Amino acid sequence: IDYNYQHLNVCNNAAWSAGELALKGGDEVIKPYVTPLLERLVPLLNNENTPLTLAENAAITIGRLGLVSPSVVAPNLEAFAQRWCIVLSSVKDNDEKSSAFQGMMTMISANPHGISKAFLLFCQAAVNWQTPDARLMEMFVQTFAGLKQMAGDEWEASIGMLDPQSRQLVKERFNA
Repeated sequence: IDYNYQHLNVCNNAAWSAGELALKGGDEVIKPYVTPLLERLVPLLNNENTPLTLAENAAITIGRLGLVSPSVVAPNLEAFAQRWCIVLSSVKDNDEKSSAFQGMMTMISANPHGISKAFLLFCQAAVNWQTPDARLMEMFVQTFAGLKQMAGDEWEASIGMLDPQSRQLVKERFNA
């Protein structure tokens, strides 16, 4: 995966393939490669000049790596969470996005403070889902319950920073 994305199709395919390998191979297979992959994917994701398709593939693969190897990826959550949420907010609902979000919520569970700076963006990305499957919806509900518990008395102030429609959707959809 080339930082300069001179061969965009190759970079897209490499990023996508890494995510597929993570899902198919599991933690034992992918774990030795997670850190080197993050060293390539996170700068691509965080670079606003990265072509959108490559940024989307980087975000999806980071989420999938987090699903399979959260102990390696979650400590780095703060380094990419904001841009991850921005990029995936506009991606149409599909299985790849679903597995990436499952990974994000697995990482949040392992490192809830890592989402702090991206909390509002995460809320917006969550409410942008049109038809989350049952497993994903359950994870959203659990994740928001955990974040609400962690925020305690600050929860209302935190979600109060969302626009009224998004705030209402967080409350209704995710029981938060």
